[in-house]
Order: sequence, then structure tokens, then C-alpha cells
Amino acid sequence: MASDRHQFILGLVIKKMREDGAIISCVDGTYPGLFGEACPMPPTITRHRPDAMGVKKNGQICIGEAKTENDIMNTRTLEQLRDFASLELNGMKCDVYIGIPKSVEKTIRKGLEKVGLHMSTNITVLYVPDEIIND
Repeated sequence: MASDRHQFILGLVIKKMREDGAIISCVDGTYPGLFGEACPMPPTITRHRPDAMGVKKNGQICIGEAKTENDIMNTRTLEQLRDFASLELNGMKCDVYIGIPKSVEKTIRKGLEKVGLHMSTNITVLYVPDEIIND
């Protein structure tokens, strides 16, 4: 089960996806911003299941991930980001949103550079101030 920290960050990632025009279709966990409506579990994409998925009006798929300070540089996270950012669905690269605590900004930058994603235009990193993250 996801921690409260993870769920809080995920809620902000989903909010950003919605602000950018995505209609949320799948969430792994709960997201009260959908008026309590249950969402199905996202499908596994390549090797990993994302935390959230949505689609924009033009058909572009959006993938949302929330990470706490403990998961930023692990192998699984870097694989997820590489897999999701390189994926093309509906003839377009997927938009990938990742929410992280602001305190690990340098760490995610190093991780993205390590896997060659530091220049990717389809990755949006949402830096969440540590002081607002629920413990």
C-alpha cells in the first residue's frame, strides 16, 4: 500500500495532468479529486504499472508517477521513466509527469541524465515543497 506521502504527491501529479488537459482514466490508489469515483487500476506498460494514466483531447496518453525521496534513484524508477518516456501510443510520445519532493531535485536531475532523459521534452517534473507533504 502506498504511503500517505506518496498519495499526496500523486494527487498533485494528477492535478497537474488535469490542468494540462488530461482526462484521468486510471489510478493506482485513491484520488479524492475525482469526487470519490473509483478508477480502474492502470495497465502494465512494458515492464511497469504507472500510478496514473489519462488522455488528452488530441489522443495523447499521459502517465503520472509519484516518487518519495527513497525511490528516486532506484533501478525500478529509472527503468520506469525510460520505458514511459520512450513509449509512443496513438502516434505520439506519451507525456510523463513525475512528482517528487523538492529536496531531491538534484537527485532526479542526476537520474534523468544517467538514463539519457535530461533533455526529454515529454517529461514534466513537479517539485513539491517538502513542508506541504503529508507525513
